[in-house]
Amino acid sequence: MKLSLAPAALIVAALAAATLMAFGFQSEATRQDLFLVAGTGLFSIALFATRVVPDIVATLLVFLISLAVAVAPAGIVFSGLASGGFWLLVGGIVLGVAVVTTGLGTQISNRMLALSGLSYQRAVLVVATAGFLLGILIPSTIPRVLILIPVAVSLGTSLGFPAGSRGTMGLCATAAVSTLLPTYAIYTANLPTIVQFGALESLYGLKTTYSGYFLAQFPVNLLRFAVLLAVLWRFSTDKPDPQHLQPGAGAKLTAPQTRLLVLLVCAITLWASDFAHGIQPAWIALAVATLVLWPKMEILPKSAMKDKIDLTPALLFSAIFCVSALARHVGLDVALANTLIGKLALEPGRDFWNIYAVFGFSVVLSHLTTAPAAPLVLAPFAEPLATATGLPIVTVAMVQMIGIASPLLPYQAPPLLIAMSLADISTGLLTRICLALFAAVVLLGLPLTIFWWQFTGLLPAHG
Repeated sequence: MKLSLAPAALIVAALAAATLMAFGFQSEATRQDLFLVAGTGLFSIALFATRVVPDIVATLLVFLISLAVAVAPAGIVFSGLASGGFWLLVGGIVLGVAVVTTGLGTQISNRMLALSGLSYQRAVLVVATAGFLLGILIPSTIPRVLILIPVAVSLGTSLGFPAGSRGTMGLCATAAVSTLLPTYAIYTANLPTIVQFGALESLYGLKTTYSGYFLAQFPVNLLRFAVLLAVLWRFSTDKPDPQHLQPGAGAKLTAPQTRLLVLLVCAITLWASDFAHGIQPAWIALAVATLVLWPKMEILPKSAMKDKIDLTPALLFSAIFCVSALARHVGLDVALANTLIGKLALEPGRDFWNIYAVFGFSVVLSHLTTAPAAPLVLAPFAEPLATATGLPIVTVAMVQMIGIASPLLPYQAPPLLIAMSLADISTGLLTRICLALFAAVVLLGLPLTIFWWQFTGLLPAHG
């Protein structure tokens, strides 16, 4: 696989420079810990971003190096294995394998094929729309990725694209990105949003509503959706091959497919109603996966865990979590934030500059950790940033969310990295999509949002 190291090198260089600035404000002992964690983080970022070694090798290397630097106990290094996200992934991987193995993915893709016809562009639109709509139903990105990726693979096969072809890869990339980045317009769709505004309510008593959040965020996320379609519509030059279409578009579901579909509907219903029952998405996924693996259900063969199920994406997630946990443990995130905030030249009345500066600050901090961990770093800085800019805290918080939702590289958003591992999506393709969406946000999204906020009153006029 041909890899381009330039994007990763740029990010690594930027993070290294920013980290070195932070070192100047620390004691000697703390500076050594910061240096070790920064080096570990930068090396991990390079591995995740370039994929120069297999995912499992990168994962084990991150764990080994994190243990070797000895700046945190093993409980912190392996804390990702105890997180709900890890077990959500384990359950989701089992569900994804079941969707493919039973042929349910093909059944669903055949019905999607009825909407798209023999048009790659319409297929991209159908998958992207499905990804966004799942954001309304399921309040966690990883389950959406795990459900939609196998369907996208099956849809590619139904259109006559061979496995690993550009056509199938483009549909999988559409599924991965559309379930994550445009859904940041939905308050309940992504964990970083929930954590961010939960922390702000705890710290400052700030409350927001579903509709208020959507009203503030929809312009920039509508742009993301449009740019995603524009990038992927022309990605594949392959034409659907009607001679290789999978038969049985109207075939009846088999008994295993019916049982799996019932379990998936139950899981989606429970995920969508977690506000009412309070059961974590991870435990729902784990319970459903247990039933899927139960031999008496006759959904997967008894040897499935040995022959079909690869838990590498879940271990990869735990390695990402390890890097951010180390940064938080030694205070690298706070040290960098405290250093940068004084260098942003913030001043009341300079709304365009202030919003771009807060956006850039949020992007840097979110890339030092990952999107799910970024709000824990950024939320405490909402009030100092609001004071320095003269903006309301809620406006600063909305800008921070745009920054968190604007990854430069796929590694910063674990669902994208997981999708790459599940579907063998090209690193270069997802990197180009991330960079295109980031450029669209910087050049069009932020100015459009600023004017929209001035119109709606979220950005007060200065008298």
